Amino acid sequence: MSTWLLPRADLTPQQDDIVKLSPNEHCIVLGGPGSGKTQVLVHRAAHLAETFQVPAARYRVFVFTNVIKEYIHSGLQFIGLPDEVVCTFDHWCYLKYQEHISRRLPRSGKSIDFLAIREGVLSLLQRRKDLQKSLDFVLVDEGQDLTTDIYRILSLAAHHITVFIDPLQKIFENGAHHQAIVDTLGIRKSGWTLLGAYRNAPHVAYLASYFIRDEEARTRFLDQGCTKQKVQERPLCFIAGDYEGELDRLCEIIQQRQVMNERIGIIVNSNRLVHGLAAGFEQRHVHVEKAMKVMEGRASSVSCDFDNVLPKIATFYMAKGLTFDTVILPRLTDKAFSGALSTATEETRRRLLFVGIARATHWVCLSSVRGQEFKDMDILQEAEQAGHLVIQGAEDRGSEGMKRGIADADRRDSPGDRFDSQQIAIGGDDFSVL
Repeated sequence: MSTWLLPRADLTPQQDDIVKLSPNEHCIVLGGPGSGKTQVLVHRAAHLAETFQVPAARYRVFVFTNVIKEYIHSGLQFIGLPDEVVCTFDHWCYLKYQEHISRRLPRSGKSIDFLAIREGVLSLLQRRKDLQKSLDFVLVDEGQDLTTDIYRILSLAAHHITVFIDPLQKIFENGAHHQAIVDTLGIRKSGWTLLGAYRNAPHVAYLASYFIRDEEARTRFLDQGCTKQKVQERPLCFIAGDYEGELDRLCEIIQQRQVMNERIGIIVNSNRLVHGLAAGFEQRHVHVEKAMKVMEGRASSVSCDFDNVLPKIATFYMAKGLTFDTVILPRLTDKAFSGALSTATEETRRRLLFVGIARATHWVCLSSVRGQEFKDMDILQEAEQAGHLVIQGAEDRGSEGMKRGIADADRRDSPGDRFDSQQIAIGGDDFSVL
C-alpha cells in the first residue's frame, strides 16, 4: 500500500464532501499544511472521472513540481488514475504549444522560455474557440503560487476548475492572491476550508507558527492542529562547531530516526546544497536520495523513488506538498542563504522556513554552524525561551544534552545552484516537465 494515500473511506466527512462537490461551477478550497489537500485532490479527480465517465485525455491534475508529481504517481495505481493525468501546468502548455503553434520552442538564452510559451498558449486559446474547453475538469494544487495569467488560460481551457490553496505557503511573489483567483475564474460562492485533519504534531506546529508574521493567521493555524503524540519530542536546533561537525551530527540523527522506521526529509535552499550534502552523507555511509529533476537528453525525470524509505533531500521549492515523519533543515547559515534568497523579501524567506518545518508530522531538526548562523536565529531563540525548541551546541552533547535534544518525553505541550530572477519568477526547473 502507498505510504501516503489514504483509502477514500478513511477521509474525514468534510474531506469527502469536498471530493463530491458539484463540477457545475469553479471552486476554491483552502487548507493548511497537512489538512489533506493532496488526498482530497487525488480522490476528487478519481471521483469526477468515474462519476461522469471522463476519459484521461479530458482532465488534468496540475501540481507544483516534478517531485510532487512523482510523489503522487506512487499512489495513483491504488485508485485507478492513469499517470498521464498528473503533470505540471508548464508541461501541459509545452505540449499545446508544440501541437498547435510550433515545434520550435521559444528560448531565453539556453533555457526554454516558459513565459513566452504561456503567452503563446493564451493567445492561441483566445483566437481558437474550437480549442477552448478541451478539458472537462482541472484540479490545481498549490494554487497560491500560480500567476493570474495561468488562471486566464485555465478559464479558457476547462469547463470546471477546483483550486487548492494555502496563502501561508505562498513562496513566489507573483503568485495570484485569493481574490485575484476568484475574479479571474468568476467564482461566485465563498471557498471551502479544510479543517480538523492537520498532520503536524503540537511541537512541530508551534515551531512552524513562529514564522507566521500575522498574529491572527498564527492563531488560526495553531487552533486547527489536532495531532497528538504519545511521546512529546521538542524540535532540536543543533549549532555545530564547523561544517564537518554538523554533517557528523546529522548522520547520527538520521541513523537514529531510521532505527525508528521513520520517513526522513532533508530540506535545503539550493541545488548546490542538495548535491553537496548528499555527497557528504554518502562519505559517512548514510545513503540518501536527491529529490530533484534530472535531464535525460531532451526528456526529464525525477531522481528518487517514493516507494522506498531512503531519506530524501530536496530544496524548499521541490519539497512543497511532500510529507515526512522527520524533517531536517541543515546549513541554516548566512552563506548558505546567499544568492537569490538573499535578495528575496524577509517574508518570503520566513515562508520557506514555514513550508520546510510544516513538512514534518513528528519531529524537526535544524542545524547551523557557530558564528555563521542565519538571520532568523532570533526567532529560534524566541521559540526556545517559550519551550518549543531545544537549542544545543557541540559542547552540550553529553548524555543529558542528547536526552534533551532527541527525546524530550517527559514534557507536555506548551501554550547551490542559485536560482536566478527568471527562474524564481516562473518556477524554473520546479515547474517544467519536458
